[in-house]
This record gives sequence, C-alpha cells and structure tokens, in this order.
Amino acid sequence: MYKSIKTAVVKLCAISLFITAICSTASAQKDTTLKITMHAAGKFYNDKPAGKGWVNLLDTTLWNAEAQYWQLTNGVLHGETKAQDQHHYGYTKKIYKDFELNVLIKMTGNEEANSGVCIRVHPASFDIVPGYQVDMGKGYWGSLWEEHRAEMVQKYPDSLAAKLVKANEWNHYYIVAKGHYIQAWLNGVKTIDIVHDAGFLDGNIGLQLCHGKLRYTVVDVKAMYVKEL
Repeated sequence: MYKSIKTAVVKLCAISLFITAICSTASAQKDTTLKITMHAAGKFYNDKPAGKGWVNLLDTTLWNAEAQYWQLTNGVLHGETKAQDQHHYGYTKKIYKDFELNVLIKMTGNEEANSGVCIRVHPASFDIVPGYQVDMGKGYWGSLWEEHRAEMVQKYPDSLAAKLVKANEWNHYYIVAKGHYIQAWLNGVKTIDIVHDAGFLDGNIGLQLCHGKLRYTVVDVKAMYVKEL
C-alpha cells in the first residue's frame, strides 16, 4: 500500500511539473512575441493619422503650460528640464472622455530622462497631476502608470521595450481609452491592454517632464492628434 501511495504521489508531482512547464511556456511566449497588431486607425501617413475626425493638439492656444519649459516652434512642441525638484506638466484645456490619441514623440537627455503621454489627468498644479501616463524612460517604456494613485498599473517588460524603443529617435504611441478599458501600442506593438476600474473616466491630455536632481529630460513632439469616440 505504501508503495502504491508513493507511486501515486510521484505521478501527481510529474503531472504538476508538466502543467507548470506548459503555463511557463505560454507566459514566456507572450513576453517574447513582438507582433505588429496596431489597426489602421493608428497608422501615420506623412506624420498625420488616416481618416476623418482627428484634431491637431499641437496648438499652444489649446494648452496650459509653463512657457519656460514648453515651446512650440515650427510645428514641433519642445519641452526641457534639468535637475528639477518639481514636475513640469503641460496639458490640454479641454477635458476628454473616450478617445484615440496618436503621438510621434522623441525623448533625449541623459540616462535618467523620463516623460510620459498623459491621459485622463486631473491637474492640481503644473507639478501635481493625478491620472494616467503612458510612460517613457528607463524601466517605464510601454507601461501604464497612474500618478498619485495606483502608480504602476501595467508593467511592460524592459527586455521587450529595449527592442521596441528607438533610442533618441521618433517613437509612435497610439492610445485608445474607452470606458475603463485602456490600450496602447508602442511602434505598432501592443504594450498596454487592461481594464482598470479604479481609474478616471475623463480628464485632460498632456505631457510630463519628470522631476529628479540627476534627471535631464528633453522631449520633442512633432505630431499629436486626438479623435473623440
């Protein structure tokens, strides 16, 4: 009887290890697949999205921002901070609910540079801006962060982000916010796909220049279009 029990236990352990291996493989497959899944609505043609209904946000009359940190020159929005003890956000005057957002953005500076495309934010000041960021920076690219609230909502693997991000070049974020469902694609690859019931359902759209004594962040945006749903 003891031998039979021992044999049964060995079989159960083997089955358990097999199932674990299958699950691990499936999880690993998800983390190693860089498929272009962005649909046609997110594509750019000559730095403009296809289709009707898109509104160009690169117009300073549509924004609240500090002129010493954000300037629009020849159609490119430029933001720059170095060794700041406060954040410096810029954000739209208008509040948006459900929308698609198309952004061509370049971040340079030093290794600690950090920024983000902000959606559904509720600014208290140019420094305190609760809400979502489709993030940018070492350890943050492709991730969904919620400032002053849940913080990291969905983390995209750094190993994959390193393959997707064009360092010191233009990168494309396509974002869809509908109800509590948030999706985002980085250079055509989906990196955010989550229903986050605790998040804001509306708010401003914006950009962040992150604080930090060791941080030097330069952001340039040559295209930023929104389409309300």
